[in-house]
Amino acid sequence: MRILLTGDVHGNLAHVRTVLDAAAAEHIDRIFQLGDFGYWEHEPGGVRFLDEVHRAARAQGITVYFLDGNHDKSGLILERYGEHRDMEGFLSVRGRVRYAPRGHAWTWDGVRFLAFGGACSVDREYRLEAERRRTEKALRKENYRLAAGRPSHSVPDHAGTLWFPEEEATDADAQAVIDTAGPVDVLLTHDKPRATTPGVNRKDLPVCHPNQDRIQRLVDALRPRLAAHGHLHHRYTQVLEEPHAPTRVEGLAADPVASFEAPGYRVADSWLVLDTATV
Repeated sequence: MRILLTGDVHGNLAHVRTVLDAAAAEHIDRIFQLGDFGYWEHEPGGVRFLDEVHRAARAQGITVYFLDGNHDKSGLILERYGEHRDMEGFLSVRGRVRYAPRGHAWTWDGVRFLAFGGACSVDREYRLEAERRRTEKALRKENYRLAAGRPSHSVPDHAGTLWFPEEEATDADAQAVIDTAGPVDVLLTHDKPRATTPGVNRKDLPVCHPNQDRIQRLVDALRPRLAAHGHLHHRYTQVLEEPHAPTRVEGLAADPVASFEAPGYRVADSWLVLDTATV
């Protein structure tokens, strides 16, 4: 079996279509996206994105799986689709769009996979400020409406629309996986393991390290042969040797809009073909 792993998408439908075309050209019918997919179903544009991804994937005969990044509203996924699981335990968001919750493990072609989403947003304060501005703008519009003698409307609170407090996993989340997962061949995450040195790393900040430490603990405990992640918007390969694990780490780049500053970026840096026969 071959699976196309792909990095951050950020709701970029044109890039999703490019990735779908790449998978179809390789006769691959499963794409696994490594977080910052663009799950924003609390907004109309997010609903349209999911609908269009489903339609485009169905037309190609491909199923798109994803885990959550820091810019996906993962709490809403669980609220809406927590009871809608397919036979493999994925949450069915759309017919051709499936979500892997944190700690979800499954087997494809005899290879054991585990997904563990989440990361820290380095732009948290910017996003919180943008939410406040949105709410203030809505309040001003309502005041103008009332001053003009028009009927009162409910004023939306934009808190939780751009920054999501559930964005990071917790130490307890990581420990629960370590305690229960058993052997794992492939670890799929959004964030990177702490021990990797990708060269280009705009997320090498103290605020980011706790979540990277959690990913590293998973690598050290589960000892996967392969670990793949997104988040850095930069393509690199590194093998972690002892004492961490004999693990090959693949960091994937993102969509072209998010990766415009990445040195030497190519669109194909945002995906990788995984062959279960050679993991």
